[in-house]
This record gives sequence, C-alpha cells and structure tokens, in this order.
Amino acid sequence: MADAKETEEQIRPIAEESLETFDKVAKAAQENLRRGASSSNPTSIVRNTFTEQEAIKAHNRITQENLEGNRTLSREPAIARVVVVDEDGQKTTYYFSRAAAPSLPDKRVKFASYRSPVGRLAELGVGDDYELPRDGETVDVEIVEHARFQPFQSNQGWDARNAVLEGEDYGPLTVESLRALLEAVEEIDETALDELLKEESTEANVREGVRRAVISRMDLRDQPILDRYQGEIFRMPLGSRLLILGAPGTGKTTTLIRRLGQKLDVAFLDEEERQAIRSGSDADHAQSWIMFTPTELLRLYVKEAFNREGIPAPDDRIRTWAELREDLARGDFRVLRSAASSSSLVMKETARTLFPGVEEEQIAWFSDFDQWQRTTFWDEMRVAAKSLSETPSPEVAKLGRRLLTIIEGGGPTPQAAIFVSLMDVAAEIGKQVSAMKEDTDGRIRRALNLQVNRDKTFLDNMAAFIATLDEVLDDEDEQEADDEEEANQPRVGRAAAVAAYMRTLRSLARSRARKRSAPKAGPTGRLLDWLGDRTLGKEELLEVGESLVVQSALRAFVNPVRRYVDGTPARYRRFRRTRQSENRWYRTDGFSATDVHPLEVDVILLAMLRGTDELMTGARALIDMETPGRRPLERVAQLYRTQVLVDEATDFSPLQLACMATLARPATRSFFACGDFNQRVTNWGTRSQDEMKWVLPDIATKTVTVAYRQSRQLHNLARQLVVLSGGKKEDAVLPNFAENEGVPPVLAKGRASLDDTTSWLAERIVEIEGFVGELPSIAVLVNSEDEVGPVAKSLGEALINYNISVEGCPDGRVRGRDGAVRVFNVQHIKGLEFEAVFFLGVDQLAATYPELFDKYLYVGATRAATYLGITCTEDIPSGIASLEGLFKNDWS
Repeated sequence: MADAKETEEQIRPIAEESLETFDKVAKAAQENLRRGASSSNPTSIVRNTFTEQEAIKAHNRITQENLEGNRTLSREPAIARVVVVDEDGQKTTYYFSRAAAPSLPDKRVKFASYRSPVGRLAELGVGDDYELPRDGETVDVEIVEHARFQPFQSNQGWDARNAVLEGEDYGPLTVESLRALLEAVEEIDETALDELLKEESTEANVREGVRRAVISRMDLRDQPILDRYQGEIFRMPLGSRLLILGAPGTGKTTTLIRRLGQKLDVAFLDEEERQAIRSGSDADHAQSWIMFTPTELLRLYVKEAFNREGIPAPDDRIRTWAELREDLARGDFRVLRSAASSSSLVMKETARTLFPGVEEEQIAWFSDFDQWQRTTFWDEMRVAAKSLSETPSPEVAKLGRRLLTIIEGGGPTPQAAIFVSLMDVAAEIGKQVSAMKEDTDGRIRRALNLQVNRDKTFLDNMAAFIATLDEVLDDEDEQEADDEEEANQPRVGRAAAVAAYMRTLRSLARSRARKRSAPKAGPTGRLLDWLGDRTLGKEELLEVGESLVVQSALRAFVNPVRRYVDGTPARYRRFRRTRQSENRWYRTDGFSATDVHPLEVDVILLAMLRGTDELMTGARALIDMETPGRRPLERVAQLYRTQVLVDEATDFSPLQLACMATLARPATRSFFACGDFNQRVTNWGTRSQDEMKWVLPDIATKTVTVAYRQSRQLHNLARQLVVLSGGKKEDAVLPNFAENEGVPPVLAKGRASLDDTTSWLAERIVEIEGFVGELPSIAVLVNSEDEVGPVAKSLGEALINYNISVEGCPDGRVRGRDGAVRVFNVQHIKGLEFEAVFFLGVDQLAATYPELFDKYLYVGATRAATYLGITCTEDIPSGIASLEGLFKNDWS
C-alpha cells in the first residue's frame, strides 16, 4: 500500500479516540443498567383515578426503552464516526449509535442516534455538504472524515473489526482491527526478519478499499448504516406510500426494517406525524404495524434482523398473506366454512375453478365482480324499498316511500353518506321486523310442536336425515335469505333439526306467497320431500309467507351496513354462477360447487375490506353512531395498523397487495413495499408498476441501485440472466472501492444419478472451505420437496469424512443450523442470501416450470455472494446455453 506509514499515522489517532469513546459509552451504559432497577419504581407518579394506569404504563415503557437502549450501548457503543467542518473552519466530531444516544461528559465529541435527523451525516461521504440543524438554525457543513464500525469487546478491551475509514487525504481503508493498529506503534528492537513479518502483518490489517465480509450465518446482512440513497428512503415521512425497487442484494429489506425502527420511535417523529398517531398511546404506536412476507422461511429470516434492531417482532406482526387470509376468511369475515359460520365455501389450493390466464387478468376480474356486486346490492335495495312502498300496510308503505326517496337520491351505486341516512331509519324498521318475526316464528314453532307431540322421535329422525345434506348447496336466493335470518345455526343434533325445520318452512311459505314452485333441489328441497305434509296448513302457510316477504324487504334495511359488507360472499356465489353461464372467468365443471380457489377468497376479502374502508373514511358518523352498523366497521378498525410493510411485494398478487393496503390506518395510510419484478416467482404475482398503481394510485417508486451481495463475476451472470429472460439489464452497480473480485460460477453436466451429483457437490464444498478457512453459509437448492430429504442424506454421506453436517429444511419452515450445509426447495429461498449456493438439476426445473424457469434460476443464482454451482442431469437448458462460457468446471 502506497505511503502506508503515513496513512497509519493519520488513522491511529482516530482508532485511539474511537476505542476510548467505545469504552466510555459502554461503561456509562453499564452503570445506567446497574442503577436502572432502583430508579424504575413508578410509585412516585401522582395518583389519579383516571390517569394512574396510563401514567404507570408510560413510565414502565420509558423505563424499558431506557434499559434496552443501555443494553444495546453496552454491547455496541457506536456504529459510525463523522467529522464535519463548518464555514468558519470549526470541526465537530459526531459519533452515532444504532438507536439510543448516550450523554457523555466529553464536550469534544457529540453523540446522536442514527435514527435522528443528524444521523443523515452517517449516510453521506467525505466531501459531501449538509445543512446541519444546530441551536434552532441550520449550518452548512462539509464532511471531512467518515468511519463505520463493528465494535466488539475482546480480552484486551474494546476493538472494531473491519472498520472502514476515509478522510480527505486517505481511504477508504478497511482496518481489520483498530486495536492491532495501535499495538503496531510499540517501539521494540526487531531483527530484519521480524521487521519484514510485522510489515506484512500491518499491511494485512490495513487494506485499501472496502472488504466484503464472508457470510457465515443465514441472517440478513447487518448494515448498521444505510447508503445515501437508502437513507433518503428510510427518512421519508410516516404517511408516505412507496415501492422500493432494486436488484438482489441492494438492501431493500434492510431499508424497510430500518425505516420501521425509526418510525416506531416517537422521539424521532415530527409534530405532524405525532398528530397523526395522537388517537393512541406511544405504547400502542409501537405495536401498530404489520409486515408481510411471501414465505414462512423469510419470516423467520427477517425476525432475526428485527431483533438486532431492538424491535419486538411477535408472529402477529410478521405474517404471510396465506396465514392472514385464512384467519380473516374463517374468522370474523365468515367467508369460508367453519363451525361458527353458515358459509359452505371450502378453500382449496388445487381447486380448478378459474380459466387459464385469469391470474394475469386479476384486476379486470376483480373490477368486473366489484362493479357487479355494488350495482346488484343497490338494485336489490331499490326493489325492496319499492316493494315496501306498495305494501297494503299504511305504516310499512310509509317507511317504504321514505327509504325509496333516500335510495333514489344516492346514484346508481352505494355511497357512504347514504348509509348514514339509512341507519337513521334502521331502529324503527328493526322493531317492526322483530314483531312480525315473533308472530311467524311462533306459528312455525307451533306446527313443529304438533309434530313432536305426535311422534317423539321426529326430531331425532330429522336430525339423522339432515346430517346427509351437509355437502349440498341450496339455491343461492334461499341461502342468502337464511343467512340474513339466522346466523350461527347449529349443525348437529335436535337443535339442528329445529333450525332446519324453521328454515325450510320459511322457504316454502315464501315460495307460496310469491306464487313460485317450492324448491326441488338442495337441502331445502330434499327436506321438504322428507317432511311431506308435516308442515303448515295451506291458508296459514300463505299468511306466513306474505309476512315473510315483507320481513325480507324490511330486513334489508335493519342493518344496511352489515348487508352491504357481509353480503359480499353470497353475492360472489351468484356472480360466479352468472359468469359461468356466460363462459367468462370460470370453468363450468371439474370442481364442487363449494370449492373456491385462494385467489377467489382474495377477491371476496378485497371487496369487503375496500367497501368497509370507504364507509369508514366517507361517513365517519357510521362508526360514531350507536347502531348495529358499527360492528362490521369496528371489525376492520381493529385490523388497522399505523404502518404496513411488504417484503418481496412482486410475489403477491395485486389483489393481495390491495388487501394489505386497506389495513393502513386512514390517518397515516403508511404503506412501504419492496421487490423486484425480475424476481417474481409466482404466476399470480404483481408484474408491473401499472399494477402497483392500481393498488395505490398515489404510490411513489424509488430504485436502489448499489448491489452489495455479489462478486463481480456473479453480478455479471445475474445481469445476463435478466436479459435472456426478456427483461432490461439491471441498473444495479457494484459499490465503489469494494473488493468485488470473486471466482467464476461452476457447471456440471450429465449428473444423472444422485450419488454422482452429491459426489461432485462434496468436492466443491471442500474446495470452498479450503479457500475461506472455515465453512461459510452454504445452501443447496432442489426442485421439489421430495428431493430435500434424499439429497441431504446422500450429501451428508459424501461429506462425513470431512465432519461437515448436512441438514434438510423441508417445507420452508425450518431454518437449519448455522455451521451445516442446508438443503432447500427453491420455492422457499426468496429473500435469503448465502456465501455459496448450489442449484441442482436446472434442466429438470426448466422442463417442470417452463413459465417460471427463468425467474427461479435468477432468484436461485442471486442468493450466492461468491460461489455458485449449477448441475444438469443431461445438458444445460437451451434458454441459457449462450451463457455456458461464463462457467468453469471447478475452482481448483
């Protein structure tokens, strides 16, 4: 290294000052921890009946935050050092911590949290200018020195590994050990041999450029300080809506996590942001976020990064959409069949309900349904009001005319404000319906009581019969009417028989009043056939039916909010049946009438979530009113989160992303997502920025371009793979001054047998361990779950003489053990990174997944930082044959 001694003289004072600062900060933090327990008693808080609990909670939260901050500082005193000079030539030194900022008696240096506004200095480079806030004003400063640290405590005291130092006259330099740099200045009498050895050791400790760290664990790479572009994104206002795009290894997920950490800390929110969260406490704000990942394995992976940032991340805050979809659809939204729901729909991943190509037209499909169901709902409300206005009963007719006036003033589809007017009438209608229902239920129940008196086994026999009808769907109109009248009906036993009898006679009575034939098919028709003449008399049946028809029309207005939102699944069933008859969107056979594909459940949930959200934001009075209409709104209000984040967004469909976006609290609408269209590995995934604009029309897009993961050779291969798949060559560039050189990828063809493949793999893994000096993080990717176990077993046997363990990680639910070679199904490794990756049988992958082969190959190849190996059972797939020249046979 040129002028090595001169450079060392420049950076030794920095090393000495930094290690002294580490020691002072850590000791102060440890002292604060020792004093923390004795000073955390909340009994000094003024007691007040109404505020005591909140005050104690706030005190405990602050105490806990202080303890966590001091624990972090005791382990990691600082992560960066920046020296700035102002226009008067005055220099100021800043140290930055990851989160908490200590107070130090040393006035020569200033200490700040990286999350604070002044933390922006740590993201900039030497020579950059910055407007620094100081004493209520801004001062123009220039950065003249910059250092990044990874501090740790050794037996000799504090040290920092691979510190990156840069000044106006030196660097950037990577210093493997700051303490070793100081020890190198000791004056001792050395022989010529010792002098030469010491010179070599010093040069190894201080190297030009930025050293790339070997990935030894399966964790998200720790990047305590973001670069200038990531930092700009991370500091955007709380209410921003942004899609971060970037190639693999550009730090998209890291930026997402760092942003969340900053925005959860109320101390770093501006006044406008604090106003946006004023409805809850600081503790509520700290828990009001949710992050979505496409796979369970990625969720486990990012949880480690959250822990490193000191952000509690329980499972209910990092979710997969598949998991939340099932919770919502089986839970309060009652879209799917469950013990607590009257729905008959069963979600099946394998349901072949949709035509091929619908996945690519999801937006048009959803828009078709949503427009249809809104129009249908409003038309039915209009028809019901008109019917009531023509009823012989003067009291009911008057209500009908009033309702018709409200509806006709609302346009062709429902508007939020109209529901407020409808809810004003709802209580009066509810009383009318209750009185009429009591009369009709009483008549039907008396008929049932008569049958039970005649035959004590009547209920048991009927219960046994209806148990055979569970899987058969009723006529849609009848089913919807039943859903409105009685929710949570029992399914077994005598109680189920009573409910079925009541429901069936209502259906028969309505048919008589409407001069229609009684139902012939479905559970109702079959039960009527079983009942025979054990129903109501002819005249009484007609009277009950006429009352039920009026009740049905009135019931539409008892809770119009619930009918609008919770009636969506029933309207979807009718929509599907209508479009099937038109040969649009849906197949007509090959599945049960109760089957729904997960994407269909997404359609239903999105319509329900958006409909509710529009009512919440368009007519706030609905949730403030003490009416039954509040419950459907409160159900969504409880789902709202101040921040919604999505990792690997392109693997989610536009419908799924739209569902997630509706979970953002209206006061903030904070939505941050990151992804890469070239890495989409699902047929239903989001394909373009236009689709993202449909999800959120005002979403902004920013691209991060510096790729930190891969060597030059693998970075070049990744760019070529994108071009071959029809994409644009990535704008991503390798970082300046970094050690980007690596080794070429390797290729093995004609590896048809498992033992032959794993023998070749074992040789390459041993080579890697020899190069690195230890076993780094290594992943082996296979094409299916069935291959995980056999490959892990065979490779383990091939490596047994080298004492290298191999672990299979089935179903993407197991992280595996650090220090072992791990085997994954390629479908589960999105978002992960390893020092070395081996991709087995890529020619078989091309044959099995022709539509997604290029995506899987790109994703698999970009998991590797330095070493990449690919095997083929026969030959390299024709689609990538032109890249064969980039590969070698081995690394020897």
